[in-house]
Amino acid sequence: AEECQRIIKECRKKPSLDHSLDEGLFHICLASDCVHFRDFHDGLFATIARTLTVGGVALLCQPKRGSSLANFMTLIDAVNKASTSNGPLFHVEMFEDFHPKVSKMHRSLESTNTTSTSYNPDWHRPLLLVMTKLRSFDEDVDGELAQRLSKRISLQNRTN
Repeated sequence: AEECQRIIKECRKKPSLDHSLDEGLFHICLASDCVHFRDFHDGLFATIARTLTVGGVALLCQPKRGSSLANFMTLIDAVNKASTSNGPLFHVEMFEDFHPKVSKMHRSLESTNTTSTSYNPDWHRPLLLVMTKLRSFDEDVDGELAQRLSKRISLQNRTN
């Protein structure tokens, strides 16, 4: 998220931009192993939403890491459902077997896994989360929703 913020600041300095950053700037966003920071899910969500153009795609590759990935997906779903007047912000798809080489490596590591080896699929197996932006991001509505819902999800997980 910090690197994305740095890129946004740099892009705002460029006078050649002929459109607002509010409309999004990038058609694709690549991120790896970034949803494990649960306290920053709302910031990651908003950063992706701000930087993508409508129709743009974010590809996030990371393991489950306990409930962290599920919590991030819950946040996306909650914002999508709460945005009744504007409609959903993202279409989301999750792929476990997104590349034959990765799947083969996972099966191999899992079959040779013993208590003495360090492979833990929950912490190491990459999954691919694909987020396609469906509409413009409304900072006041979507950003506020993401902050509020992220706190609620975090509190629910602490009490469970």
